[in-house]
Amino acid sequence: MLPVYEIRNSELTVKRNSYELVFPEHMHEYIEIVYTYKGVQHLKIEGSEYTLKKGCLSIIFPDTLHSFFSMEKSGKSDKKEHSAPDCEVLVLMCSPKLFGNLFPDLKNLSTEYPLIPAEYINGGFKAALDCIDPSDSFEVRFSWACVILSYVIEALDLKRRDAQPVNDITYKIMKYVEENFTEPITRKSLAEKFSVSEGYISKIFTRKFKMNFRNYLGLMRAEYAANLIRTTDESFITVSNLAGFESPRTFNRMFKAAYGTTPREYKNNINKLIKEE
Repeated sequence: MLPVYEIRNSELTVKRNSYELVFPEHMHEYIEIVYTYKGVQHLKIEGSEYTLKKGCLSIIFPDTLHSFFSMEKSGKSDKKEHSAPDCEVLVLMCSPKLFGNLFPDLKNLSTEYPLIPAEYINGGFKAALDCIDPSDSFEVRFSWACVILSYVIEALDLKRRDAQPVNDITYKIMKYVEENFTEPITRKSLAEKFSVSEGYISKIFTRKFKMNFRNYLGLMRAEYAANLIRTTDESFITVSNLAGFESPRTFNRMFKAAYGTTPREYKNNINKLIKEE
């Protein structure tokens, strides 16, 4: 299984993934649109679980806690249709800053039901989802993103929500980790930076993400390493260093925990898929 979830290095990212996404609970400042061309994608948004079937779409607004999971991997089902290789999923990530005054204040919007069923996605809406391509220029991808977002806003019952308080220490810590996970961060360094106890740091991650800080940081780094393996020819030692791992041994252990395979096996599988295409 080759789950894909890209750490954003730009304000507009388009990915078409051939496997069901699997990633623990997290949040970020981007608008995230997920659309299934085929198969299913399972996700949890603010504690509620959803299943995106073929032709369905979901939107995740900024600073919203969410995760991606596989029914097959979680052991909740043994049905063949939940097999990840049968999936094709579009992930569109965009910063609200990109759109200026084109749309309402997207950072402070929410909806009680963040899914759009397949029967409501047709005509120009479906055409835009089919046409947007990761290989297109920024201008073309941005144009399609505007069209898609316009249809999404029209289809959903949106409401304003209270903005995230700037003095929310939990939010500040999570944002700091998201932006600096490749650096040598520890519970102690976080506690010192934000003038809290190490125990407080631990509680944030166990309560919000149901895992300890070390494992969460390792998963963030493993995902980043997987992206480097997919998109560069860097050696595994270099990938390990760039992702922030303190040693190749830790890199291999955390990567296998996240992806169920070693970095080398992952690279070989990627090369095999490219040859088959």
